[in-house]
Amino acid sequence: MIDTLTLGISDFELTDKSNFHLVSDTNLSSGETQERFYYNTDTYNITIDKKGLKLQFSLPKLYGLKDNFYPVGLNSFEVAMNHLERSLDSIGLVADLDNAKILRLDLFKNVETSQSFSAYSDILRVLGLKRTYNRAYPNGFLSGNTNREVCFYNKVRELTESLGSNYVRQVYNFSGENIVRGELRFLKHREVKKNGLDLLKDLLNQWSNLKITYSNYMSEVFKYDVSQGGGVDLNSETLQALVSQALLYLKLNGKRAFKRYGFYPFCFASKQELREILNEKYSRAQVYSILSQIDKEQKEVFANSSKDRQLYQELKEKFLNNWEVQNEKREL
Repeated sequence: MIDTLTLGISDFELTDKSNFHLVSDTNLSSGETQERFYYNTDTYNITIDKKGLKLQFSLPKLYGLKDNFYPVGLNSFEVAMNHLERSLDSIGLVADLDNAKILRLDLFKNVETSQSFSAYSDILRVLGLKRTYNRAYPNGFLSGNTNREVCFYNKVRELTESLGSNYVRQVYNFSGENIVRGELRFLKHREVKKNGLDLLKDLLNQWSNLKITYSNYMSEVFKYDVSQGGGVDLNSETLQALVSQALLYLKLNGKRAFKRYGFYPFCFASKQELREILNEKYSRAQVYSILSQIDKEQKEVFANSSKDRQLYQELKEKFLNNWEVQNEKREL
């Protein structure tokens, strides 16, 4: 469930600086010298400056797993925190972890899909949270702003690139790339706190609610009900050509593009690219109105495309439900 955690700690004592890398910066105008201390391992990274101590780690790796594919359970979380406290003490750093502020929290879920990751590209490309920008990557899609992000990507490909195909075959026995990972990232403390969490110790009390929090955000992402409908599908090459043509026409001719193409091709365009073009042609209020209309059109697109409807419904069901397939690791 939890991958990356970033903690901010004000109550700590550095009893031995010799283990840390020191960087000193001098402000030329004021003459003030600022010191920063760094300590990095395979499982966690530490930065200490005038703001305090920042500690970042991947929970599954901190627990001792080689990769972060599987989540760890509550008991394993406590084991990992005890191990971390002892590790910090061994390098001369005494810190109050329980009262550390949660500066960043990443929640994730892996789902096994009926088809390879590439089959879901058009669906994932248009999903996103409210008031966010979208970015497309070769093996993933991200929607986010400075406070929160949701990211879907090809987990099998990512594991293969980082650990090698032999490791993936031997450990997980994946025969294809039919695993989609969905990550929900709270990038700021205020976003974490908005969801009922403030300090690290709050995770112990709120652990059972993390899945609810994740599902609530995914309900925002998968907001359409497309259980009914039917229609004719365009193949991916034809659709992409139509999208490119419509975007170019929009860039050159503004609102005439919507009279010519309607809203359909813009449902499959990069939201970031679309927003940039609209901002050049329209006022902020008009941009918001147009994007809202495109958002409504997306619902109709999914409902009337048999292929997209089935794939969308599959992802929606698996990311909102069926938590038992995660096979959470438990301490031995």
